[in-house]
Amino acid sequence: MNHMHTLLAAPASGASFTQGLGAVGLSSLAGAGFIVLIIAIRNRSKITKKYFDDRRYLAGLAAVTGVLFIIAGGTWRMLAQGTHDLAASTLTDPNIIAGASPAGIALVLTIMAFLPEWQRRVPPAFFGLGAGVSWGLAGAYWGILFKVIGEMLVKLA
Repeated sequence: MNHMHTLLAAPASGASFTQGLGAVGLSSLAGAGFIVLIIAIRNRSKITKKYFDDRRYLAGLAAVTGVLFIIAGGTWRMLAQGTHDLAASTLTDPNIIAGASPAGIALVLTIMAFLPEWQRRVPPAFFGLGAGVSWGLAGAYWGILFKVIGEMLVKLA
């Protein structure tokens, strides 16, 4: 009888978490982030109720997802850019904030994502995703925040 045995070795002790997962890739990570964001917006599972019931955590998840979409590129970037443009256009209306700079838009989107006591779950996710994208466009300290989050995400992929 000829038995075939497969030996699965654990990652070396110095291996990172992502080496144990294998090469996930930024696009796959963006897809996973999108699914998690949708599940968190719906808030029907015990896990999302535990971690994302607070709208600020939901806004944070959306902001990180926005950064992830931009660095993943392709369709993910277009989706994030479209969401950002829609959120920014509501704020740059001449009757609301005329002549806002990219840094000003980043500030306002971040405030809209994190400070109001939203009753519904979509607004903090919407403004959070727009804020994450705007951090990369604004530069300065916002750009540093974008780069730090982006580097962490790249290491996961």
